[in-house]
Amino acid sequence: MRQGIIFFVLILVFFTACVKDEVETPVADNTKEYFPLQLGRYIDYAIDSIVIDDAQGGNSKDTATFQIREQVTNYEISLSGDTLYYIHRLRRESSEQNWQLIDLWTSSCNATEAVRTEENLKFRKLTFPLQDGKRWFATSYIPSSTTILIGTENVQAYQDWESEVTAINVSDQVGNYSFGPGDVMHVYQTNTDDGSTKRFVMEKYARNIGLVSRIDTILDSRCIELGDFTPCLGKPWVDHAGKGYILSQVMIDHN
Repeated sequence: MRQGIIFFVLILVFFTACVKDEVETPVADNTKEYFPLQLGRYIDYAIDSIVIDDAQGGNSKDTATFQIREQVTNYEISLSGDTLYYIHRLRRESSEQNWQLIDLWTSSCNATEAVRTEENLKFRKLTFPLQDGKRWFATSYIPSSTTILIGTENVQAYQDWESEVTAINVSDQVGNYSFGPGDVMHVYQTNTDDGSTKRFVMEKYARNIGLVSRIDTILDSRCIELGDFTPCLGKPWVDHAGKGYILSQVMIDHN
């Protein structure tokens, strides 16, 4: 009996020694291709915006149409070890005019998230790996009490933005660009409407290009200040909003 046990143990040791350690090869996360950062790359956008201010008996609407270029111009290694890219934002009123520098933003992308700092506000644009239905909080780095000046009014625009991937690896038409299957992702950065405030930001990303379109609707009802929602019932947001903005951003060129 004892000899049988010893024989069994020896056989087990022999086979164990013959089995090589199996190490899984990490799977590359190709969804990060939706947020490329590379020196010299730029994207030009056509912008249409409406800024809404409260006014006696209704609201005032200031409309504007212009172009924005976002170009990656430099980088440095941050204290966390991530590569921090600098993005020059330039503006012109039409294609006949020269670009004028208006902003310097930053962006970085690591194994877990893509972030972008806009006007000193740090947004979690994406979290990896991306998949249909993936959710995260886009404004988790921004205090909910933060206000921004829109027109002549201060707005708390960034309370509890919950993002969601609503479509990924799909085909789409964005402006004059056609993208095939597997090339486009749709993301809601926020999508709430309780009748008194509306927060809607929808973005589209293309592989190896980045953000190709964005629609923003950040509005507060003027009936909040009135203390009576009767005058606002049944009216479209563009009519009963007291402050905020509506913005459309569509890619028109890139390199």
